Amino acid sequence: MKLQKIRDYADRPGGFGIIVGIAMFAFIALAGIIYPLFGPYKSDAFVGDSFGKPSLTHPFGLDQLGRDVLARTLTAVPSDLGVAFLGVTIPLAIGTILGILLAFVKNRAFVSIVSSLIDGINAFPLLIIAVAMLTVLGPGLVNVVIILTFMNWARYARIARTRAIVVMQQNYIEAARLQGYSKKKIIFRHITPNVSSESLAYALSDFILVIIVVSGLSFLGLAARPPAAEWGAMIADGRTYIGDAWWLTIYPGLALCWSAISLSLIVEGLSRRDRGNS
Repeated sequence: MKLQKIRDYADRPGGFGIIVGIAMFAFIALAGIIYPLFGPYKSDAFVGDSFGKPSLTHPFGLDQLGRDVLARTLTAVPSDLGVAFLGVTIPLAIGTILGILLAFVKNRAFVSIVSSLIDGINAFPLLIIAVAMLTVLGPGLVNVVIILTFMNWARYARIARTRAIVVMQQNYIEAARLQGYSKKKIIFRHITPNVSSESLAYALSDFILVIIVVSGLSFLGLAARPPAAEWGAMIADGRTYIGDAWWLTIYPGLALCWSAISLSLIVEGLSRRDRGNS
């Protein structure tokens, strides 16, 4: 019965891509949770000779220090996906709340100042500002989350404010006012759900960018600190040996691509579904 429901959903516009994307993302997320707990090797353990080639014992080979690359690749999943998740959800919550509240403000001077601030933050390239701020704050994944929150809340605030203004003009909002609903009740019952759906759709696509940004910062030595396992840092460490030990960079790179592709399939599937329903 459940299999038939999955088949029916897959036949809908974008349904197959959503199912494949969720399955791919769930696979790497679960692997990143299960392997560090029950896997035979720890990410920082020296288990063999340096540059050991991929084998049945070590499917992803060994790195320059004799550490298992499979263990390090999967141990990096919570770091990369976890930091990206926090780097999306925190600014999503802050920006959405501020955007909705800003839509209710009647003071044009205040709205103009805040809108200029939002536009100013959105005008700067995320990666360049992140690199500049990390040179001041110092490297570390916690600082990366702080910077992502500082930079990305403005994007969600602009989306939320624009959507909230449109929703406030709908007839059911006027009907709620005439029925005596308080402003707080209107915001939480009618406006927030309609605004959040659009913000969440953008957040899902932004998740892809943030994963790449986190890995890119680690590649530059500005996020994860050695000996922590992280895809960008692993790729940076292995690039020196790419000619003789390709597995040091290929497998972390494939994990990064796998995560990005899975989310891309979900986003594309949702877009196709929305176009099919419109």
